[in-house]
Amino acid sequence: MPSELKLLLLKELGLGVDGNGYITKSGNQVLDPYIEQPVNVENMAIFPGSTIVLDDNPLSLASYIEEYGEV
Repeated sequence: MPSELKLLLLKELGLGVDGNGYITKSGNQVLDPYIEQPVNVENMAIFPGSTIVLDDNPLSLASYIEEYGEV
């Protein structure tokens, strides 16, 4: 997905991006709930029907699918 489209999507979700490329919410970096690390806009994954922002690493993706089922 082009960077411009990612930024528009994040804006629609009420999120932003800091000067280092990390996704923010209310000025705080958004953490991937499975690895507890900040999510960079270049590595983000948002599944359809959710507003959960994940890093696109295999552990986070597998954990999400295990918790919520396949989308």
